[in-house]
Amino acid sequence: MASTPSSNPADRRAAALAAIEARLRPPPSYEEIQPEPSTSSSSSSLPNAPSAVSPPPPPTPTITAPAAPPVSLPLRQNPAAQAAQARAAAAAESASRQNTETRWVPTEKEDRDTRIKFSRLLDRGIVRDNNYKDSADAVETLLKVATNIINSNDPKYRTIKASNSTIKNKVLDVKGGHDYLIALGFRTQTVQFTLNYVFSATIKKMHELKIGAEVLSDHLKALQERVELSRQSKIYGASVEAARKKAALADIEADREAVRARAARERIVREAREAREREERERQAQSEAEMMVDRDDEERREMRDAVVRPSLERDENEEDADEGEGEEGDDGELPSYAEDRESRGWGGPGRRLGG
Repeated sequence: MASTPSSNPADRRAAALAAIEARLRPPPSYEEIQPEPSTSSSSSSLPNAPSAVSPPPPPTPTITAPAAPPVSLPLRQNPAAQAAQARAAAAAESASRQNTETRWVPTEKEDRDTRIKFSRLLDRGIVRDNNYKDSADAVETLLKVATNIINSNDPKYRTIKASNSTIKNKVLDVKGGHDYLIALGFRTQTVQFTLNYVFSATIKKMHELKIGAEVLSDHLKALQERVELSRQSKIYGASVEAARKKAALADIEADREAVRARAARERIVREAREAREREERERQAQSEAEMMVDRDDEERREMRDAVVRPSLERDENEEDADEGEGEEGDDGELPSYAEDRESRGWGGPGRRLGG
């Protein structure tokens, strides 16, 4: 099977130079090295002449030995030939490697293992350790990087600066973003004191890059749906929280109104009770005062009766005496109780003592 020529121009040029050098300066071969001729061989090589002195010797049987294999002896070559051979070997090795990569065909097991590897890196490295928003941004950025390399042969898409704000904020600062970028085929290189992520395109790496992009595309929609649900949940939660606060404030205000109403009722009841107690105390005081007045009146009445009773008896005796005389003399009327009181100066009619 003929080897496929290398696609690298430098390798093809080196192989062509090596071929030209080999044609112009071929290396010496072992067949060109011959032993020096001896005297007997030189004499025997002359043409046979008829001998007049002695007859020719009898023919000797020839024994043919098996041919020995050529022995490779170290030969000295010039530096140009050695360099040409080295270039030819390098070109052959590069062509063989290119041919091997061209013949590489992934198996179903390799594809399945590669897909599982990318899924684990995504689920356990990015989605699990970050929130849905950061995970969705990282997946979207990684998918864009992979898609640019797959759809375009522009070398600028295969080198990414680590100082790029988008890559740094959405991929490198996210947990698991660096590992997934390395799994896609990127390798870190420092160029002029700047860290870069470089992708070297080979058939195997391009195939793995496509699988990684498919895994990212499959997860991106689900992550975006989760981000939207999370956003709606936050909005709904905020509205529910606002409604709860409003209801709580309304309950607090209702409790305050109930407390104020209860306090007003209690004040009214307290004032009414105090008014009743005050009236009761006034009535009791008035009753006590009246009782004291009545008691004083009773005592004065008793004192007065104690004073008036002897005088009444005396008056009765006098009246009896006067009656006896009146019967004898003119008939006159006795004075009334009121007239007697006025005449004695005991106070006017209907007035209480001490009044």
